[in-house]
Amino acid sequence: MDDPEQAKTAAQTSSEEPTVAAEVPGIVRAFLRGELSRVEPQLPGWLDTLAGVGAGECWHKKSSFKAHLYEVYKICKIWGQDDDVCRCALFHSAYSNSYVNLAIFKEGTDRGRLAEIVGPSAEELIHTFCIVPRHNMVYDDLLARAPSAEEMAAMAAADAAAADAAAAAASASGPGDAAPATGTAPGASGGGGGALAAALRRLIPEAGLTVKHIKTGEPLIVDRLTVARFLLMTMADFCEQLFSWQDAMFENGDGRLLYAGANAGSLWPGACRPGLWHSALSRMGALLRHACVDGQGRPLVRLPPVFEGCTQVLTEADQLAARDAYWEAVTQHTEVTQHDEALRLLRTAVWHNPHVAEPHVLLAQIHCQRGQWAEASRHAARGVALLCEWGTAWDKRMPWEAWIAMARVLQHGASRQQWPITPFGMLNLGLVPGLDEPYDVVQ
Repeated sequence: MDDPEQAKTAAQTSSEEPTVAAEVPGIVRAFLRGELSRVEPQLPGWLDTLAGVGAGECWHKKSSFKAHLYEVYKICKIWGQDDDVCRCALFHSAYSNSYVNLAIFKEGTDRGRLAEIVGPSAEELIHTFCIVPRHNMVYDDLLARAPSAEEMAAMAAADAAAADAAAAAASASGPGDAAPATGTAPGASGGGGGALAAALRRLIPEAGLTVKHIKTGEPLIVDRLTVARFLLMTMADFCEQLFSWQDAMFENGDGRLLYAGANAGSLWPGACRPGLWHSALSRMGALLRHACVDGQGRPLVRLPPVFEGCTQVLTEADQLAARDAYWEAVTQHTEVTQHDEALRLLRTAVWHNPHVAEPHVLLAQIHCQRGQWAEASRHAARGVALLCEWGTAWDKRMPWEAWIAMARVLQHGASRQQWPITPFGMLNLGLVPGLDEPYDVVQ
């Protein structure tokens, strides 16, 4: 599909092609390339097992059940979780659970087989995941008793301001007077103090939470570490699958994600707008940081990188304003003559929700078209970083792999100060730099 004008660009400052650091972690590159044995030598075999029991034929919200299980595994792996958590993520509904009836393994006869596949400790975690009332545990025992998103956001902001003031005072007084650093869990920044930590730490007793077995009703004690693991997997589970169809069914117009509505007749897949789930997940992240902690206040699991390492809480109002501005931009202002309004809307989306990549990718496109290379580079780099942090897309009309590839293409174009001005030139795009560079998946 060669065209004599495909090489035309909006601007070009050099005939040389500089090297661009894409800032893509090795673990992300392994998933993008499909080099799954580098992620985990047994992963291809596990996926074959899921295929063999028919998981690829079962429906799951926006894809197949097999695809969903793999994607949640991928997110947990990108977030640096331990082997048992990642293996549980890959088989997390294998015996069915409190949300779905997708029992591809039989609890009464297949536990030994699954233990041989993933190991006894991972199978035990999978089984526990499938018998606890996860929705009640997350929503009734934790979120319903926690401060609201607005209250949490205000407390987090106040705590951050106080910490900055203390750091500035310590710096001004000299290193000898600085307070000693607190210990941290591997990969974590520490539980921290302040009003938010105090409000959340009381929610989970030292012995854990007592819940009811979803089938027998008998009491089960879920210790703090297991609560942390299930809360983190719920974050991965939700961000992978939620879009506007679930918002319509559960009447999530306020963005609180309470699963309270009853609009079961809403047609699937609907408009496929980005889902209103960031606020609820940011509250879960705050619980991971401040409630799921050891005796010294250190998080019990490696904190996901999202929401700035689970330090920020997004209000429902901000997530709704961001979603609406973004959706108007990408559905009503896509043509060149409408890009001034698209810029305004996309900047509004970023201002209200700085934790989503897609507005940055769209902004980078407009800036590349206009030859505004510094702005294009900044937004493309931010888009790449956020997509690498999440391991999934917010705007699920395009897959994560497509979003991250386009963001890298934009970053490369901005670095070279080149961007096509013809349709054939746009079709010619795709190559990203550094494909032959070695990478390490160790996190």
